[in-house]
Amino acid sequence: MDANMSIAGRLGTNLPYRISTGVIRQQGTLKGSEMDRLTLGLNLSPTFFDNHLTVNVNGKGTYALNWYANQGAIGAANHYDPTKPVYNDVPGANLNGYTTWYDAAGSINTMATVNPVALLDSRRDMADAYRFIGNTQFDYKIHGFEDLRLNLNLGIDWAKSIGETTNKQGTEASFHNTTESGLGSHTDYDYLRRNTTLEFYGDYSHTFAEKHFVDLMAGYSWQHFWSNSHSKSYRLGDNLNLGDTEGKGELYLVSFFGRANYSFADRYLITATLRADGTSRFQNNKWGVFPSVALGWNIKNEPFMLNVEPVSTLKLRLSWGETGQQEVGGYYETFAQFLSINTPGSYYFVNGGNYTAPIVALGYSANLKWETTTTYNAGMDFGFWHDRLTTSVDVYKRDTRDILNYIPVPGLSNLTNYLNTNIGSMTNKGVEVDVNAVLAETRDLSWTFGVNGAYNKNTVTKLTASDENATGIETGGISGGTGNNVQMIQIGYPMRTFYLYEQVYDQAGNPINGVYVDRNDDGQITADDRYLGHHADADWTFGFNTALNWKNWTAALSGHASLGNWVYNNVASDTEMLADLWTNQFVSNRVASAPKSMFSQAQYLSDYYLQDGSFLKLDNFTLGYTFPKLFEVSQDRPFSLNVFGTVQNICTFTKYTGIDPEIFGGIDGTVYPRPRVFILGVKANF
Repeated sequence: MDANMSIAGRLGTNLPYRISTGVIRQQGTLKGSEMDRLTLGLNLSPTFFDNHLTVNVNGKGTYALNWYANQGAIGAANHYDPTKPVYNDVPGANLNGYTTWYDAAGSINTMATVNPVALLDSRRDMADAYRFIGNTQFDYKIHGFEDLRLNLNLGIDWAKSIGETTNKQGTEASFHNTTESGLGSHTDYDYLRRNTTLEFYGDYSHTFAEKHFVDLMAGYSWQHFWSNSHSKSYRLGDNLNLGDTEGKGELYLVSFFGRANYSFADRYLITATLRADGTSRFQNNKWGVFPSVALGWNIKNEPFMLNVEPVSTLKLRLSWGETGQQEVGGYYETFAQFLSINTPGSYYFVNGGNYTAPIVALGYSANLKWETTTTYNAGMDFGFWHDRLTTSVDVYKRDTRDILNYIPVPGLSNLTNYLNTNIGSMTNKGVEVDVNAVLAETRDLSWTFGVNGAYNKNTVTKLTASDENATGIETGGISGGTGNNVQMIQIGYPMRTFYLYEQVYDQAGNPINGVYVDRNDDGQITADDRYLGHHADADWTFGFNTALNWKNWTAALSGHASLGNWVYNNVASDTEMLADLWTNQFVSNRVASAPKSMFSQAQYLSDYYLQDGSFLKLDNFTLGYTFPKLFEVSQDRPFSLNVFGTVQNICTFTKYTGIDPEIFGGIDGTVYPRPRVFILGVKANF
């Protein structure tokens, strides 16, 4: 259920206002997940001093009550024996009424997969969440010099949540937890976040001699991100303290920026920008400087094009620029940090009869710096028949250096096995095309259609810790086994290229257990026989939308597609083996979850699990009818009503055998499935 209402009006002569409120109640895909949310918003936009000063005040507050389901039930459902019932009333075969696996001694088998429904029912996890987003903007045109504007923007994003999680005592999930040992646990937690923004700039714009337009802008931006979290846990059965932790974070971003625009007769345009961004996240490389320049030629406004009737828009664009990226890991990844161990099971030092928690040093990278992307772009904009048909074509090249990534580090080189690091450089080359058309336009009928497509080729060009003859950097960790990675970052290949063994098949087309292609012909299968093949990111992406209006009826459809993206099915590789997943006897209860592969053991590094993830998705369809004038509320104020129905996530066409081929990073693990949503709505205006 989702209901929204807004009221707009004016107080006096110069105080427009808008008040909005909304209520939503939504059940999640997993049993027990739910969200109830209430929102209230206020917008004020008064003007002062003969409209020289405009003030925009926006505030939105929300309260949400969330019930969270145990998402571990998704993975458990993937691994659980599908032939067993959820509930069981046979003594010695259940716990609290749920089917449970026991070992030969009659004890709960803690190595077995937990009953997924029991997992959902054994945990209570709920939280109250409060949030306020506020923004106040002052825009002042200088009296007597109106070409100069001063703009001050103040903003805050404040959020707080208070919650509790209870794992019930005596449940199978609690017995599987070695810390709880069946005694259950309770955790109280709270989280507070406050993000504040201050931005100030001055803007001067003027047209000289009717043809020369100049716009100059310079400004300063300050952002502060602060958070504090705390959680305390204890065991229900004996009140044993299981942990008392607190985490704080603080980040500052500071920017100086400027922009200059010049155009001549609305035909020749040039824009130049310069940004200097500083972050407290980096210890020794806080600042990054990012310039850009863009040129435009409005060919349609040239005298020789003015009378070319079919062409309504014709513009050439060229640009070059740099942008920076600093969002990686936590706020203190480049600083030496020390962790106080204060959880049970750790080693303690006795000092005068008191236990003192030991302190350990954490790994860090002091020389981490901005990731920088340099983009070259050339584009053309076309419009025909008064822009009833418009097309944009862009060709680009993006060179990214000092790529930020979380990668394994050589042994004994740091105080950790993995670290956020500037790993090297890569290049993206591609083309983007966008076409929009008005297919029909009459008094009663209008029909529009839009389609876009893009091709992108990604190549790693440099690795800081490697050269062209080196192996590269393994990445793409998966569930199952220890330290298994199925992707490689290597020079000359796309960023997320899969690194697997080539599976051998029998004459019937079935994979042979543990048999791979000996690619280097040395008579044995080693890591050198793994190959770099398909990659995770799509070569081609497409999108489309269409809208049809006939009299009071409206219909709209949208979708998108992807070609050339490959997906490693980790859900299948972690479950498809003829091994006993539920007892340690390997005699009974043996279930073949992979009737085709018939692997006796897991084959995590086989390309048998690498599949073409190309897809076509129909995303949204909406059908609606509008009653334009049911009755008169007052003079010139009719009451109109729009009734509509919407389907979201309609269907997916793909060869991929998993749940959803649209996986960021290309590794399909335990995913939360996208729901298909049906909406019936009513909009009233009066």
